[in-house]
Amino acid sequence: MRINHLLLGGILAALGMCIGCVGANPITLDPNAPEISRLKFATRLVARLNPTAGEVWIGAPPGWSAAGSLVRFTVAGELTRKVRSLIDGSVLYRFPGDENSVTLVEWVDQVGVRHSENVPVTNASDDLDLHVGTAGLYPNRMIADEDAIWVVNSGNDELASYDLVSLQKGDAVKTPAYSNPWDAAFIEDTSRGLITTLFAGVHMFDASTGETREVSTDGFRTFASPNGVAILTDGARTVQSAPGTQSRPCGAGFPACRAVVVNPNPVSYFPTEFGQGWISWIELSDSPRVYKELNARWLNPQYVIEGSERIYVSCSGTIDFAPPDYVATALDAGGVMVISKESGEVVEAYELGLGGPGPMALSPDERYLYVGSGVAGRLFRIDLERGMVLNSAENPILVSDFPGTFISFLEVSEDGLLACASFNDDTIRFVDSMTGELDPFPFFEPVELHPDDPDALYGPQAAKYVDRGGVEGLLILTTVLSEFHWLAL
Repeated sequence: MRINHLLLGGILAALGMCIGCVGANPITLDPNAPEISRLKFATRLVARLNPTAGEVWIGAPPGWSAAGSLVRFTVAGELTRKVRSLIDGSVLYRFPGDENSVTLVEWVDQVGVRHSENVPVTNASDDLDLHVGTAGLYPNRMIADEDAIWVVNSGNDELASYDLVSLQKGDAVKTPAYSNPWDAAFIEDTSRGLITTLFAGVHMFDASTGETREVSTDGFRTFASPNGVAILTDGARTVQSAPGTQSRPCGAGFPACRAVVVNPNPVSYFPTEFGQGWISWIELSDSPRVYKELNARWLNPQYVIEGSERIYVSCSGTIDFAPPDYVATALDAGGVMVISKESGEVVEAYELGLGGPGPMALSPDERYLYVGSGVAGRLFRIDLERGMVLNSAENPILVSDFPGTFISFLEVSEDGLLACASFNDDTIRFVDSMTGELDPFPFFEPVELHPDDPDALYGPQAAKYVDRGGVEGLLILTTVLSEFHWLAL
């Protein structure tokens, strides 16, 4: 549930309500304050220490209590503070404290039942369960379904399903031997989709039968190490055929008929060189084929995502692993292309500098685009509404300063909580995608996958927000260990 903060402030003022009725450090009702947006990131009543400020924050999500009801906090068994919940039933409060604080919270829920609970101060890492399941060899991408998580296991040449709760392996779609599958996407509400392979082109598949069909490039350039894929959910029912011919309908049973695949087109390694990269438009039919191409603005297009009206393609530029340290280094600038779904043409382009732009994610309102660096623990941020780069390689959001790391994935929840990983130090961090704030409540500190073994490397590669048996959380996939890890939210 999203709150109109300006309207909310006016309503509360009119009703004479307050969040911090008694005590120091009440939460402000300033509609521009980041505290307001933090409300939606608590999925239950939770208390967390903000070590920078030396404060304990307690928050609960919308629907937790009756609107505007009195909530009593008894801190350290001696000082009682009274606040009122917001009109959506959520509450947020802070007070001076430490990790040993225990607070008695008393409140009335939406049906009038009184509750009382002792709430200890916890850390997000307390909710982390490691090694909850095993994937295949060199897992690369994840696709979430209602009942399963699908994983592109590059080393096994397959797209395999895993039960969301047990994480036991189920059906698998095989690609050609040694094809190195890279990314995949499903056609909405079907078992069909596309899978890219670095060495054997692009294939349309049916997960219910395991059948695959190679996408034809007849009349166009052969796929060149195809990476990212996006199936367009614009409801189109026709594709543009060859110039001068009539558009024709998609194959029967396909609710979407178009997809895009990006081609980095590597020419050599050590030294690394890229040729002209491009985007391939694909007709999803009984005989899948490329029907259009568009050259990339920068070298090395690797990732593609879609919004409601636009397609976003990130181009990393040349990234090399030069001796003697063989650390990934950006040799030339990269950026993001914004492409109209309707016309298939570039409508905007944002240069991000020497930062190796890689994985992308949109805020829920599609105003902000986040881009992870392929050569450092940095995030870039673009305000699409104003057409401005807010954080480029010159002034990035710092996720990790660990040498040689990079951002391996970006994933945004429906409420706008962006999760990202620093690959080489196995750290998960969160960002408020609406404000750009790093470490919002209740994720004040990074979540480390192995805090007791700093020399280990799990390699977080992908993540998805999912519901596992009624518990919401972030399912994390690591590629070095080929394992799943679970962070309950």
